[in-house]
Amino acid sequence: MKAAEYILLTAVFAAGAFAEDSARPVLSGTWASPNDASEKLVVEQTDSGIHMQELKGNETKADYECKLDGKDCEFKEDGHPAKVSLWFNGPKLVELVTRGRNIVRRRFTLADGGKKLVVEMSAFSNPDKSETVEYTRQ
Repeated sequence: MKAAEYILLTAVFAAGAFAEDSARPVLSGTWASPNDASEKLVVEQTDSGIHMQELKGNETKADYECKLDGKDCEFKEDGHPAKVSLWFNGPKLVELVTRGRNIVRRRFTLADGGKKLVVEMSAFSNPDKSETVEYTRQ
């Protein structure tokens, strides 16, 4: 992906970060994968940012804290450098993770009265392939 394409994609997806949304869902909590209980997301949400940990058993796969302004935050994922940006688009938290030339978008939405966290994942390198995982609140 060329630098100009990346900048355009970032600008388009970050546009929602600047819109006021007083009805933001509260995503804070510990969320477990129904397919593998050792896979968990731990989310701590404040008015201005998110602290997220992705765990697999006792191993921390990713741990980052980032503001909800659509700007990049650097972190390590599985020991490799990566960047993440976060913003709300209506009731959905949008996350854009960049690992080298690989860009993945995840959208987080509460469901079932806040008992489930639905995560839609899609890679810009392969837009036809997407995956949805539903986590349950612990």
